[in-house]
Amino acid sequence: MLFSSPEARSLLANRHRRTPCVLLLDTSWSMEGEKISRLNAGFRAFRDDILRNPMAAQSVELCVISFGPVTVQSEFALLREMAPLQLEADGITPLKHALELAMLKVTERKQTYREHGISSYRPWIFLLTDGEPTDDEGVYSNSYRTLLQPLQLAATEKKFTLFTIGIDVSEQGREVLSELSRPFGGRCLDLANLKFEEMFLWLSGSLSRVSQSAPGEAVQLVDPRSGDDLYDGWVL
Repeated sequence: MLFSSPEARSLLANRHRRTPCVLLLDTSWSMEGEKISRLNAGFRAFRDDILRNPMAAQSVELCVISFGPVTVQSEFALLREMAPLQLEADGITPLKHALELAMLKVTERKQTYREHGISSYRPWIFLLTDGEPTDDEGVYSNSYRTLLQPLQLAATEKKFTLFTIGIDVSEQGREVLSELSRPFGGRCLDLANLKFEEMFLWLSGSLSRVSQSAPGEAVQLVDPRSGDDLYDGWVL
């Protein structure tokens, strides 16, 4: 039956317009130590900040995918319905496969909304990595370029928005991330001084603004380079 699953019952009980976001997080071995620790702390700050906002808490749905290897840590859910998240660093950087999965998850979630009569804002994919894309052997791979055309189509048809964030990435890694975000009018955003918490607070604040906007309204986001009165800028 249409409303037989817990997810379906949740959609029936809460008819708020959804603000879907996929967190696509690099958890390869190079993230070990302070990076993964700050990533986990930043995510907790993000969760707490969303839950403090009543409107965002009923609107923002999150899917969390880690890569190294590619793992769905959480399917789309409201933050209050998500299990605690503790990421660990391991493996290589299969960025292409992770991004393909994120794109598929967005498509599937939008279909679920349609089936249950739920309206939604344009989804966000928030990609965070400290390395270059690799193949199954851990060697640099440019196979991600097969996604450039589908990304251009997604941008043209306004299917989702992609943000790419680099953590101490090389020039080559930065160019990869800029290529991926260019169809959406963006570039690689370089995370300054491991400011994961500031980055996640910017993300929670931005999603909260979107969740409270009128359909089709242009939302003015805080400049991530300068921040605001609640947090410092996090982009170099």
